[in-house]
Amino acid sequence: MAVDITPEIRYHMVLNDGSDRGISREPYMNWDYCLLANDRGNKGYPVVFHAKGAGFTIEMTSSNWGGYSYLQAVGNGVKLVQEGDAHVWVPESGGQGALFKSYENYLVYGTGSKGWLYAFASILPNLGKEFAYWKLEKAG
Repeated sequence: MAVDITPEIRYHMVLNDGSDRGISREPYMNWDYCLLANDRGNKGYPVVFHAKGAGFTIEMTSSNWGGYSYLQAVGNGVKLVQEGDAHVWVPESGGQGALFKSYENYLVYGTGSKGWLYAFASILPNLGKEFAYWKLEKAG
């Protein structure tokens, strides 16, 4: 089953675990890093999917630094970068919702006090991270 995404419109990427937590961002070392919104029901900031190759670049509609609004996976998380440095994310239909993969790594989140986003190829038990299964809701 394919993931239904219409490019160039705003969506809330909401964790499909009943918490309805969306994607947010927080500054760290002069970059915005992506994480889940802190509160249940907080859908975070809308994103826009831009078709590129076999997938999409993902643009967050809010950032602390002008021109730095596209998701890129780095060793210590997922940060917002300029459009030319954005990673391509390929959506896959998972049993619990949509998965997003870039360079063979899936979008995951930390289960600690803050749900920081990361990209990993697999999740081993007890490492404090879970695969992020998303539902996409059109934003107003």
